[in-house]
Amino acid sequence: MRVVPLSEALGAELYDFDIARPCTPAEQAELREHFCEHHLLLVRGQDVTADDQSRFVGNFGPLHTRADGMQETFVTNITAAGEPAPRTGTARLIWHQDGTYGLRPGIATSLWAQEVAPDAVPTLFANAVRALERMPADLRARIETLHALHLRNLDDERTDYRWRAENIPADAEPGQFRAHEHPIVYPMPHTDQRTILVNELLTSHVVELPRDEDEALIQELFAAIYADDNVYAHHWQTNDVIIWDNQALQHCRPAEMGLPVRRLRRQSIDGWYTGDGVLHWEETVVAFVSERRAG
Repeated sequence: MRVVPLSEALGAELYDFDIARPCTPAEQAELREHFCEHHLLLVRGQDVTADDQSRFVGNFGPLHTRADGMQETFVTNITAAGEPAPRTGTARLIWHQDGTYGLRPGIATSLWAQEVAPDAVPTLFANAVRALERMPADLRARIETLHALHLRNLDDERTDYRWRAENIPADAEPGQFRAHEHPIVYPMPHTDQRTILVNELLTSHVVELPRDEDEALIQELFAAIYADDNVYAHHWQTNDVIIWDNQALQHCRPAEMGLPVRRLRRQSIDGWYTGDGVLHWEETVVAFVSERRAG
């Protein structure tokens, strides 16, 4: 296969790669190497089926299976009847990494563009690994030992608002808010790289700092991550398949989608294939995080 970078910040397109053909073990290992280097891989210009996407995603790790047995969800702005689809949201979706409000932020996510209009809203990606690598030494030293609390309101599907812990209503229902604390400089389980685990949608505050100091630091980190030269905008074409590193990259939908059709099939993985077998992220995450904090 031939790999061509999509931007200086992140991403690569795969050429001479047939998504409909099963990969050999050597090809699977090569795909995972390119993924760790570029953090986002794109397959474009092929006729794609659901089985093709599932097979492609399965080169990286075991597919995530929901409690109802499904291995897919849909990110779409229009229902089968042609009406707005509010459940997945038509509003702006601010920068985030999926699942940081829980113990186990996902490793990789894939989207297949089943149908998109030419003027559909793009998806933007920002490279948090690169932002950390480019960070001034004094700022990196400051955040090395700090932790951030990530927070989500499970009863509110609003995607353009950042909750902070002090804004939780006193009469919130038990279990309505889910929160978890993570190191800001986060060691990713599937590579030797580190990333910044602070994002616009889900990060409430820095645990160790007073409230009059932590927000200034968070905004400084946002400025580094979301700098124009650290962002790639993916303009969708029907049958695009992308897979990206959910910990290395943050993504957003920068505007309201409106009604130009934008139907994406979403899959993710629950672990990572290595030369020695499977890194079962769900099973090993407690030990992983505890070990990194102790170190």
